[in-house]
Amino acid sequence: MNQMSWVVVTDQLSVVRGQTVILDRVSCQIPAGGCTAILGPNGCGKTTFANTLTGKAFITSGKVHVFDEKIGSTDICALRRRIAVVNPTSANADSHLSGAVVDATLSAVEAVITGHFSTIGLYARPTSTQVARAEEVLDQVGLQGRNNVQFSSLSTGEQRRCLIARALVRLPELLILDEPTAGLDLAGREQVLGTIEHILSASKPPTVLMITHHVEELSPQTCHVILMRNGQVMAAGTPDKMITGKSLSQTFCCSVSVDHRYGRWWTRVTPGAWFRLLGR
Repeated sequence: MNQMSWVVVTDQLSVVRGQTVILDRVSCQIPAGGCTAILGPNGCGKTTFANTLTGKAFITSGKVHVFDEKIGSTDICALRRRIAVVNPTSANADSHLSGAVVDATLSAVEAVITGHFSTIGLYARPTSTQVARAEEVLDQVGLQGRNNVQFSSLSTGEQRRCLIARALVRLPELLILDEPTAGLDLAGREQVLGTIEHILSASKPPTVLMITHHVEELSPQTCHVILMRNGQVMAAGTPDKMITGKSLSQTFCCSVSVDHRYGRWWTRVTPGAWFRLLGR
């Protein structure tokens, strides 16, 4: 696969803040047109890596190319219009990205419409075409009939799917999902995962970057997996080679076994490992 087949290419990417090394010489690629998963424990640098792709995190050294455009040498605003981000774990919103925060007093359809303008609130009158597109993507994520419900009145899972619809409204070429099921109950999580599967099954889906530490959340359509720990890429490759007990045990520093059933991966940690994890 040549470089033109990759949406993202990083070379010796490092991000350092003060004395803290967040990303340490990360070299990896994300293939075009499929679903790539970044797996790793909390604090390993997954979100910071995603932020470098949109210019939100400043690079200390190394190179990042997105759509063959070099971060730091391209029009970042133009590049961001080709990328959508859903990051429900963030406490802040970047007005140039479809992130976690919208005006909670907006209706669901109004919240989605803000994705056309990359704003938190709705400050401009949308066209009939923009409204129709917002209604279309709400239907795609299973929120038909909820268009006029206030965003704050939606359930947490419905809000998450509304944010995904907001991210999709402008037909992004790269969709970054940063822990999109965080804090959801079982049914809410599966509805979000079903939404992702629906996105990937479209005739012309965006390239999807799924960031998580839960293996069971990965789509059966995942084609590439990047394992991270301590700000470094431990390994990268196809799911059959990366999602194994040995590789995940090394990545998460925890004895893990893996099952593959119904097209999905499932991890298990035996109770006997708990005391070892506590250092006892």
